[in-house]
Amino acid sequence: MSWIERILAKPKSGKRRNIPEGVWSKCTSCDAILYGADLERSLNVCPKCDHHMRIGGRRRLEAFFDTDTMTEIGAELEPQDILKFRDSKKYKDRISAAQKATGEKDALIAGKGKLKGMPIVAVAFEFEFMGGSMAS
Repeated sequence: MSWIERILAKPKSGKRRNIPEGVWSKCTSCDAILYGADLERSLNVCPKCDHHMRIGGRRRLEAFFDTDTMTEIGAELEPQDILKFRDSKKYKDRISAAQKATGEKDALIAGKGKLKGMPIVAVAFEFEFMGGSMAS
């Protein structure tokens, strides 16, 4: 190794730290690195560019209603395949897979509660559930 190579030797790399999942997120629009807790408080709106990232339907309704006033409507309803829809995969199998992936029974989540003290009813779609497809 020449004298110049010794002087300009590459710095030793430090140990890579394991950061728990969800602590930091990247904006899907401007690529800014965002602290997960701040992003959660802002309902997934980037503070740098105001891009609205996707959030689930249940989270949207919980944020929309006054605190602890939401009651789900129709939670007991089960999806039905009345049309006996056929595709490369059975519709019932698609519904089962979506239910396991999202923890929801159907794409539509309906709730009643209060908004600034006024009783209201609101609904939201869970896009992760087959792109918002409804069977009920």
